[in-house]
Amino acid sequence: MFKEIWQEIENAKHIVLASHKNPDGDALGSSLGFYNVLKSLGKNAYVFNVTKQLPPKFDFLEGFSKIKSNFPLKCDLLISFDCGHFDRLGIDRRDFTLINIDHHKSNTLFGDINLVDTLAASSSAVVFEMLNSLNIKIGRDAANCFYAALVEDTGFFSYESVNKEVFDIASKMVDAGADPFFVAKNLRERNSLGRMRLTSLFIDSLKLYKNGTIACGRVTQEMFKKTGALRSDAEHLCNLARSLATVELSILYIEESNGRIKVSLRSKNFIDVSKIALKFNGGGHKRSAGFETDEKDLYLLTRKIIRESGIL
Repeated sequence: MFKEIWQEIENAKHIVLASHKNPDGDALGSSLGFYNVLKSLGKNAYVFNVTKQLPPKFDFLEGFSKIKSNFPLKCDLLISFDCGHFDRLGIDRRDFTLINIDHHKSNTLFGDINLVDTLAASSSAVVFEMLNSLNIKIGRDAANCFYAALVEDTGFFSYESVNKEVFDIASKMVDAGADPFFVAKNLRERNSLGRMRLTSLFIDSLKLYKNGTIACGRVTQEMFKKTGALRSDAEHLCNLARSLATVELSILYIEESNGRIKVSLRSKNFIDVSKIALKFNGGGHKRSAGFETDEKDLYLLTRKIIRESGIL
């Protein structure tokens, strides 16, 4: 499959690298890492994400300023990264070959070619291993992107997905030129005041259920306006709620600008939240998943989620 993918890349004239809306570090790092590799090989590549306001914490990654929210007129090959469903790309299906690179077990295999490794810790690990297997040179800029994606999707090597293979891949990324201190400093020591103020309001919104084993909080559009925080400043809050000592399941509701509700789910030990998300047409991983809904009654929605969790 690696050779088949690379053959498509060599034959393509207009390559678009895309990731899901409201992208996280793995989505952006994987696509930007691949962009830097293609650029070094002289290939014509365009980086696309439908989200107009990208998380500024990733602006240190080479190529970040090249990401466009308008899909180009010319595209004969689309490569999607870290996206489980085609509709999360925010585009219409057109006359192009589609390569789907991901690591989510809920991936719907929407590509013409599907490179989906559900055992991989991140999509960047899938991409990096493919490039390594093909003996494609990975420079410093690409390595930093892939490494940033890996540490973001493993919680800086603290999640259940971390094993010997993850550290082996990280070591290879460092050998390729990734700078762990540079990446960590940029990702962990540039918090905005708005993000901190939003965190405070979120903590005030927290409610605990089932003897403190479930934590539920929300972020509204009004809270974004009041604090000056960006949409991306809310992404860490579900993990924050999960960090409470008694909590097994955390639920985060984010009110989007279009009125829809983004629901994020995190578990600590025994709940497979991807199964809960699937019940609501979402997806994700065992300990991290989510979905979107038009449901306005969050109390009712919380009851449904709690019922699906199996916590008595």
